[in-house]
Amino acid sequence: MKTVQEYMNDPRILNDPCMVGALEPIKEIHAIRLKLQDEYAGMTAEEETKLRNKRAIEFLAGIGADPHLVSFPGQGKLKPRQPVTQ
Repeated sequence: MKTVQEYMNDPRILNDPCMVGALEPIKEIHAIRLKLQDEYAGMTAEEETKLRNKRAIEFLAGIGADPHLVSFPGQGKLKPRQPVTQ
């Protein structure tokens, strides 16, 4: 897996006319976006979701946070409210 720094030297960034005069943080953001596009290329939405969730859980566990996964089936739906009359 390529690093962000390797993507900074990718021809897609080096040969992009819009990136020639761009500030370094803009180039870095573009490199990160290219990295993510390449990592998830060819995956279905379900596969991508599972991988992102797995990485999030690993990250939280790595910093000592307890990843609480909570599900409230049927809840969270907006309910219509009666308009307030004055």
